[in-house]
Amino acid sequence: MEQKILLVRHGRSAHVHRGFIDIAGFRRWREAYEAAGIDERDQPPAALKDLARGSGMIVASTAPRAVHSAMLLRPHITTSPLLAELELAPPNIRGIRMPLIGWALSIGIRRHVSPAELERVQEAAQWLSDLAAEHGTVLAVTHASFRSLLSREFVGRGWQCEIPKGRSRHWSAWSLSVVNGTD
Repeated sequence: MEQKILLVRHGRSAHVHRGFIDIAGFRRWREAYEAAGIDERDQPPAALKDLARGSGMIVASTAPRAVHSAMLLRPHITTSPLLAELELAPPNIRGIRMPLIGWALSIGIRRHVSPAELERVQEAAQWLSDLAAEHGTVLAVTHASFRSLLSREFVGRGWQCEIPKGRSRHWSAWSLSVVNGTD
């Protein structure tokens, strides 16, 4: 049986913010973003629905936006905190106000992945590998930064990764396949 894992970024969050915010505002935004599902107007593309129909199992992060996204693909899913987004803590720069993109860039520039998060990435990769061995194709709805780290873990284990154009868009699917029984 072919083993394949599809790493899908969730749909667009229902929580929207515009304008400049300071670090306290960023923290409030992050909390609201984590609690929100997805925008009802943001539906999965037909090609992704087809991939979901052909999957042996669908799993998702426990974040509401990931659960909501997965449920739009198939009503019966399994959730796991292993697939949660990375911490993404902002730098402690008090008094500075920036738009969200500024905060995102400041996090990306200084991003440090803790040993605990690296261990979680390894656990998630093993869990998904085991599910793929049992179910063939597994579709996992997760988050942009976590998906990036997770795909690197799979490549390190000998899996092949195909990343399409629009690589980080909401609803984008990265395809991982096992090579000659590795893992």
